[in-house]
Amino acid sequence: MATDASAKPPSSGNGFNNFLKFVALPGGVAGGAYYFYNQNQLETQARIKARLDKKAAENPVAALDGKTFLPFVLKEVVDVNHNTKRFRFALPEGTTELGLPTASCVVTKYVNGVKENGKPNVVIRPYTPVEDPADGYTGYFDLIVKQYPNGPMSTHIHSLKPGDTLDVKGPIKKYEYKANEFNHIGLLAGGTGITPMMQLIQRILSNPADKTKMTLVFANIAEEDILLKDYFDALAKKHPEQFEVRYFVEKPPIGWRGGVGYIGEGVIKEACPAPGKGKVFICGPNQMLASISGTKAPDYSQGEIGGILKKLG
Repeated sequence: MATDASAKPPSSGNGFNNFLKFVALPGGVAGGAYYFYNQNQLETQARIKARLDKKAAENPVAALDGKTFLPFVLKEVVDVNHNTKRFRFALPEGTTELGLPTASCVVTKYVNGVKENGKPNVVIRPYTPVEDPADGYTGYFDLIVKQYPNGPMSTHIHSLKPGDTLDVKGPIKKYEYKANEFNHIGLLAGGTGITPMMQLIQRILSNPADKTKMTLVFANIAEEDILLKDYFDALAKKHPEQFEVRYFVEKPPIGWRGGVGYIGEGVIKEACPAPGKGKVFICGPNQMLASISGTKAPDYSQGEIGGILKKLG
């Protein structure tokens, strides 16, 4: 959490002094005292977290500004796989959430030197933050970023260290999701195109009243490129009647039991709702979009439907 909600031991009084005496004693007495102190600390943290969750639910305060880029401080960086990291950014004090409706994204910005004309070379790229509603108030949000060899923004973000800032603006709304609007939705993802799908999946599964069924088809080059596979497998195991995941790789290892190759017509017909029976969401590399749904419009909005989805109606 960005806000330190850990319980602090009393600064004075017999209770704290007695605790120090117990810790100084050998054997079970010290262990017992430490256990009870630890339990009390965890219970205090839980009560604080519950109050923060209640406040965030009753009076949400968004951190984002749709008109202005704001700096967000990086808290920590964690490896996801060989070329992808999870970047955790703190929410500013006084805010309770990033302010990201489902489904939407943000844009990031940094200045990469100057152009030949002397003007700043401003780099702007969209990303879909990860912020699970089931976690309640956390004080942070995550960006899952794959580093591309010639990607200026991904290279910049991968160079950040805790304490550095990243300029973020949004939300950029893509689709207004409504609970139970569809009985079934298909989610077709390639590579880091999984993050918008995570936003939908987490939104739906965090709401007990939302009974929408989801089938995720996740395509990657190799097994080691599959992001958060254990996480999605655990969700499928926990919600077998509501969430299913299928994996496809272009270069399968020995013993691979998933799909091989690209997401084709056959799996789309199996995994996605029939025309008029649900909704299909897709996010991935441009060549994947061109093959399945048609390419985006010049302004990155929904382009003319093409590819397999057009063929299937």
